[in-house]
Amino acid sequence: MAHQIDFTTGQAAIAYATGTETPWHGLGQTVDPHAPVEVWQKAAQLEWQALRAEVQFDSTLTGARETYADKHVLYRSDCGAPLSVVSSDYRVVQPADILHFFGELAEAKQFSIETVGSLMAGRRIWALGRVGDNARILDDEVAPYLLLATSYDGTMATVARFTTVRVVCNNTLQACLRNASSEKQVTISHQAIFDPKEVRADLGIALDAWEEFQHKAGLMAQRKLTDLETDAWLQELFQPFMPYGQTYSPEQVRKSKGYRRILDLFAGEMIGGTQDATDQTLWGLLNATTEYIDHEKGRMRDNRLNAAWFGPGARFKDHAFALAEKLVA
Repeated sequence: MAHQIDFTTGQAAIAYATGTETPWHGLGQTVDPHAPVEVWQKAAQLEWQALRAEVQFDSTLTGARETYADKHVLYRSDCGAPLSVVSSDYRVVQPADILHFFGELAEAKQFSIETVGSLMAGRRIWALGRVGDNARILDDEVAPYLLLATSYDGTMATVARFTTVRVVCNNTLQACLRNASSEKQVTISHQAIFDPKEVRADLGIALDAWEEFQHKAGLMAQRKLTDLETDAWLQELFQPFMPYGQTYSPEQVRKSKGYRRILDLFAGEMIGGTQDATDQTLWGLLNATTEYIDHEKGRMRDNRLNAAWFGPGARFKDHAFALAEKLVA
């Protein structure tokens, strides 16, 4: 059972472009990639708004219904289901806002929508748009995307970030593409107004960021690693993420499940592990890490998606890419 995919309407709240790989559990509806955003919105079960109402409670002291003016309930317009309790100044970015952002870019021939979806009963929504052509990294291939997401439960700001997908296995790297200000993403607080024009300007939508990533990835694909270098890289990768924030000995890190699994993937078990670009290279070790986070860590696939894109998995991959950059700087 897909525990985090939104089934509020009775259908999976996922839509994906015709001709692309079926995502997550084989669920969702196909859409012509050139269809208007309204068609995408309907297919992704996102034809609703996040409405708000003041929080009220029945006072046992006065016997009357009181209002907590500084707090609002967000709820879905289609079914009335509550999403969260937020502050009165919490600014909502509607599902339609996310889709129209991509729609305008698509009309300008800068992006094409590939996937739209919703998690956790609508508390988190996202859209993934294709940026440009694939890039060859020796005999490997990666594709560039823009991810735009928001939440209705106060757990995440509205974010826009470049990401790449390794074609052979769908591994993702959020930290790889940066704008002209060296920022890996644009973050819009829910106390601020979502302005699509400002977001596009802040992202610095241009090919130079993508070209820089291709250059770095090429260097990583040529950088062979010794066993000692691999161990040192993994030690530095895992140490900040060990349980309870404690410092573990090198031997304790080596015995951890994640360390051992990434090492096995790097040794040839990962998808595309025998390619020249990944065979005992820094690019291979980085992609063994992303494959572990995106496809193996965690018990549920949709829980894994949420963590890999927005939670601890995303931070782990950010750290991994930063460490890889250091070795080819």
